[in-house]
Amino acid sequence: MKIKPEDRFWIYIYGFTAFIMLVAMGVFGWLVWISGHEPGVGRVAGARVQAPASSIPDERYEMLAAFRAPEYVAETPAPNGFQNADFQKAMQRYARQDFAGAIPELRAAANAMPGFIAARFYLGICLLLTGDRISGIQELRAVIEAGGTPYQERARFYLAKGLIAEHDVSRARTQLESLIAQHGELEKQATALLAQIRPSS
Repeated sequence: MKIKPEDRFWIYIYGFTAFIMLVAMGVFGWLVWISGHEPGVGRVAGARVQAPASSIPDERYEMLAAFRAPEYVAETPAPNGFQNADFQKAMQRYARQDFAGAIPELRAAANAMPGFIAARFYLGICLLLTGDRISGIQELRAVIEAGGTPYQERARFYLAKGLIAEHDVSRARTQLESLIAQHGELEKQATALLAQIRPSS
């Protein structure tokens, strides 16, 4: 098959264009391959945003959050003559360090009388000690929000412990600073704990 002279020009043009496109595609493919192997490049879309680095090593969170259950001392009976049989049974379990066993009866006492702050405080402690930190934090927050009760200072301290366990150091600092400002019995312990979770300068 003979190619007309006037057609050769267009054949060369089309051939050259195809060659350029192949080279461009090759360069593009090479760049994509390289970007996939460079750290931080080519992996942005599906990457999880990392939280700012904490000044506390991960292995120290558990140690800083650990605590011994506060001793139960019988106090003023529940308000309005509430019969706290569930609470008394729960605290017998609590004294034996059966924290999981105390939870149902503490919850029953707290639900029966929402103003029964002692039940909510010890329920929060038991929940933290059995690993249900979110629920424990919620109960201790409720104790603090109830206002000036004999449990408020301790609730702040153990709430800070729960927040540290959740790696929420910023809110833990806030609780400890508020606790220190009260100048109560736990001021020294709160000051020591705050010093350990403050960001290094």
